[in-house]
Amino acid sequence: MTSERLAIQLMIAQGVLFAAETAIIHHIGSRASVMQLALIRGTAGLVLAIALARNLGFAVMRTNQLPLQLLRGGVALLYLWVMIYSFSHLPFADATAISYTQAAYIAVFSVLILREPVTRLRWAAAAVGIVGALFIAKPAFPDWNSAYLIALFGTSLNGLGFVLNRYLQREDSEATTMFYTNLVPVLANAPVLAMVALPDPETSLWLPSLLFFGPIGMYLGIVAVKHANASMLGPYTLLRLIFGVLGGVVIFHELPDIYSAFGAVLILAGCMLSIVRSAAEGGAELGRRGRAAPGSSWSARSAGWTPRSRRGDEQRLSVRMSILVIAGCSVLSWAFVISITTALLRFSK
Repeated sequence: MTSERLAIQLMIAQGVLFAAETAIIHHIGSRASVMQLALIRGTAGLVLAIALARNLGFAVMRTNQLPLQLLRGGVALLYLWVMIYSFSHLPFADATAISYTQAAYIAVFSVLILREPVTRLRWAAAAVGIVGALFIAKPAFPDWNSAYLIALFGTSLNGLGFVLNRYLQREDSEATTMFYTNLVPVLANAPVLAMVALPDPETSLWLPSLLFFGPIGMYLGIVAVKHANASMLGPYTLLRLIFGVLGGVVIFHELPDIYSAFGAVLILAGCMLSIVRSAAEGGAELGRRGRAAPGSSWSARSAGWTPRSRRGDEQRLSVRMSILVIAGCSVLSWAFVISITTALLRFSK
């Protein structure tokens, strides 16, 4: 098995595990408190961080950016609370789709914090995603649910956390950032052990699964990027959106309405625009390196890269992206058509 194929399989498995984790949170709903679920999720993430940093020992706690690390942990804490609340109170497909609007917030925070330039295409992708989220939230409708606003706020926290990770890792290791990102939620949610009673036995049976699905999915993503280029793996992160729509219909019998289905299509389109731009930048970087002078420290031949292999990589990436776009649009279009049919049937009655 090639490293690239292994990475793809790991990303698919990650999408399944993340979808399973959020599906369990959606199933539990309000039968367990937000802090209880956040404590379980944070504890599992902390154990994973310690396991990955076992060779570092106590050095994993060493940082010259402690205030920023604690801020990153606080952002993670708030996002956990909001994420759990939104998946507990919103339709499963809607909550999953809104979580993908983080690309818009990443663009904004990249400019404000990292001082990175953002291209027009990425701004367009962000705008398309936000419009899609508004279609899902339906803020102008009388039966609007304020939980959608909370979900959008949580997505902004996730985007902020992503940018803070990049900023902190200029000086600290990934293991250190991951350690503090999970330590703060564990400490903040620990008082719930004395404040809230345990859920009923039936609900408690689902809780151990939260110890495994999310952290294992996170670990699979870490391993995947070691075996393949991140831009090549980008399209596979969209699988969770497809799983979310299918899971909402098949498992929870939650058929998205016309606006939610159309909004999900727009969010998918925005994600694809962002991914296409990332892939183009990656190809341009390879092109610059491939044209390096023969006497330079980096050349195409020394890296085992040739223009032909580059074209092959771009073609394979294009095929994979096309397959995912077609699959995603097919699923969402199917939900869209069913929603229209259902609406017409209700109107005729």
